[in-house]
Amino acid sequence: MTEVSVYLIGLIILAIVLVLFYVYITSVEKAFLAMGLTQGEVGAIIVVTLFLGYVPIPLFPYHGWWVGISIGGGVIPLILCAFFLKSRRVDPAEVVIGTIIVTYITYFVTRAEEGVGIVADLPLALAPALGAGLFSLSAFWIDIRRAAPLAYVTGILGTLLGADVLHLGEILSFAAPSDGTPWLVIGGGNIFDMVFITGVVSVFIAMFVLWLKRQQRKRGYGAVFYEFEHGPEDLPYAKDTQPSPTLFKKPAKRM
Repeated sequence: MTEVSVYLIGLIILAIVLVLFYVYITSVEKAFLAMGLTQGEVGAIIVVTLFLGYVPIPLFPYHGWWVGISIGGGVIPLILCAFFLKSRRVDPAEVVIGTIIVTYITYFVTRAEEGVGIVADLPLALAPALGAGLFSLSAFWIDIRRAAPLAYVTGILGTLLGADVLHLGEILSFAAPSDGTPWLVIGGGNIFDMVFITGVVSVFIAMFVLWLKRQQRKRGYGAVFYEFEHGPEDLPYAKDTQPSPTLFKKPAKRM
């Protein structure tokens, strides 16, 4: 393989990564807008998250470890949860119930691995977001403006508790590396952390289910799934087919 080919492949891979990153950021923006935030607030959140997201805030030392929390993957999502609670966009009782459900799901689909951290296998990693999204819909079956914040808050808090907090003892039981300063960072993956992703995906699940509900109201479930299978204009050949000829022609009526 020539040097030019290597550079070309590298540029193609870089372009694909940038496109996927752009699509992901755009999806995050749409999820935040669905929760009732303004365009300016969403822009500020994304900028701060991207530039300061990986900066850890130290919380406490333990047996050679430093436990901290990430600004982008932990602090900012918690600030948003506090904002939704303070502004009464979500009900505290509903948040408690939803958080318990998502915490329970998250704890059993995640595990602690030495040298890696908290991990979850696909597709089970999407279970907390599914639980948060469906729970929010059970509370607000019609209004996405109310279902989306509840899905986000329960998804964030439930994943934070079920994955990071409840597994923290297991992680701290592992021997700390001798070189450098070993960190255990809550939400350390920033916008790619399970806490952050669960909050965003849970909102999209709620949005998708409510979209299906609106389509069902207009045309019924049968029409929605029929169009999904056959396309809006039925099968491609349907418009070109002719009625089958009959064996016997009906006699014309006499006047």
